[in-house]
Amino acid sequence: MPQPSRNEGSKTFIADKYTWNCAVYLRLSKDDGDKVESDSIANQRAYVINFLESQPDIRVHKVLIDDGYSGVDFNRPAFIEMIEDIRAGTVNCVAVKDFSRLGRNYIETGKYIQLIFPSYKVRFIAVSDNYDSDSVQGFMGNIIVPFKNLVNDAYCADISMKVRSHLEVKRKKGDFVGAFAVYGYTKDGNKLIPDPFAADIVRDIYKWKIDGISAQGIADKLNQRGVLSPMEYKRFLGMSYATTFKVHATAKWQAVSVRRILTNAVYTGILEQGKSSKPNYKIRKPIALPKDKWVRIENAHEPIIHPTVFNTVQELLKQDTRAVKQGDAVAPLSGIIVCGDCGGAMVRKSYKQNNLTRAYYICSMHRADKSFCSTHTVLIEDCENAVSCTLRLHALAAIGAKDDAKDGAKDAKSTLGGADAVPAENPPSIAGGFAKGHTSKLTAQIEAKESEINQLCKLRMSLFEGFCNGVLAEDDFISFKEVYDKKITDAESAIRLLQEEINKIPPESPTPDTLTHSETLPRRLTIELVGNVSVHENRRITITLRYADVFPLDMCCYKRGKFQR
Repeated sequence: MPQPSRNEGSKTFIADKYTWNCAVYLRLSKDDGDKVESDSIANQRAYVINFLESQPDIRVHKVLIDDGYSGVDFNRPAFIEMIEDIRAGTVNCVAVKDFSRLGRNYIETGKYIQLIFPSYKVRFIAVSDNYDSDSVQGFMGNIIVPFKNLVNDAYCADISMKVRSHLEVKRKKGDFVGAFAVYGYTKDGNKLIPDPFAADIVRDIYKWKIDGISAQGIADKLNQRGVLSPMEYKRFLGMSYATTFKVHATAKWQAVSVRRILTNAVYTGILEQGKSSKPNYKIRKPIALPKDKWVRIENAHEPIIHPTVFNTVQELLKQDTRAVKQGDAVAPLSGIIVCGDCGGAMVRKSYKQNNLTRAYYICSMHRADKSFCSTHTVLIEDCENAVSCTLRLHALAAIGAKDDAKDGAKDAKSTLGGADAVPAENPPSIAGGFAKGHTSKLTAQIEAKESEINQLCKLRMSLFEGFCNGVLAEDDFISFKEVYDKKITDAESAIRLLQEEINKIPPESPTPDTLTHSETLPRRLTIELVGNVSVHENRRITITLRYADVFPLDMCCYKRGKFQR
């Protein structure tokens, strides 16, 4: 086929018998209700090109396809390319199957057909609508364009309304309508079911947060263990998941992704949907809706995290929990100890006495403005001793050990009103909210990493064989070998970290023995059982226990080494 030459003045193409250089535009979108077989891309292409072959003055210059793009929005890649060709003068004819393929937005479609195309002297053909701008004449010929565009627009509006109402019904039924399940779950029809591997990772994230690790620290820990990030895990499962937020070749865990998991109520079995909405079918950008407009269904699916654990984590996220300078461990009372008068956070300080360093808490508001509040200083060992004794009494009461509780109260020199009372049932436990058999879970992860190392070693060996046989060049061999060596090293490092974590696994549930024989105050048990620790004047400490409605224990007060009412 001879190539046309361009005439800059007339914007037309003359090369032998060809006058029109035509761009064939094809579009399909299920969002617009395009489900008829005749609307498929293949059928559109055959239909339009078959027509153009009967037009001796038209040459098919390019076929442009937007598959999966709604006709309401004109920000489509192939359509934009076609407009750029028109402006460049390389295309002076556009052919589509019908008006709706060009677009379903009445205003925008009419603007292109009746304003933009004529201004560039572009011929527009809608084959099945029997419309050709080069031959249309009279009032009836021109009125058919806006009329059909209006019908297409109304059809799209009707489809949008039906889809909205259908999704609303499904949300209220507790059906999950998202394209991808949240990390930790997988889709089974319209229901969410726990993904065994990812659900364990979610439980670990909550456990680590209660242990006092920051969101960034949790992300670093997951990356060191070689755990796939939510995005990479979806790709590993074969999902066609894409996002504009990815900036590295392999997406890593970030603090924001960890925090998103820690604040998502879906892990407690609650399904919250309809958090955003589009004003109408012509506006593609969603807007956030107020919380009272969300569709919230409780017990919609099997929970991964106990509600008690989730609520505790939400409280921790509001608190200032910082690790001490000597390491990454968080102090047992960090975030829950406050000034008894002004309510400000107590901060950790230290001083030296007789070559010994002693740590104490002081009111942060006093440090900022001495006129606002007094010091309220108290030794950290006194605070932790008071909390430890109180937790021991709490644990004894929880297991119904009346006599032991009395002896413990006597040993601790404590007087607690109603300490002999035993609750009818125990409250939910944070320790019970995590998966049992934590050791076996970590062991399984180690075995998976060992299997990965074996597979990488086999691949590296086959790489060497290919190099020896001359199949692989030396530079390629060295490059690929470095990749496999790094993957093996990372897997071995992950195994060491997993083994170290196995060795550090604490007891799963609070018992009197745990509290009595532990050299340090266990943070997880403290977070579970203590609601608040207040420091008043004269070093008086008030300890408010959780589950006050379950255990008939009065508020515990500790002053100058002794418990008081």
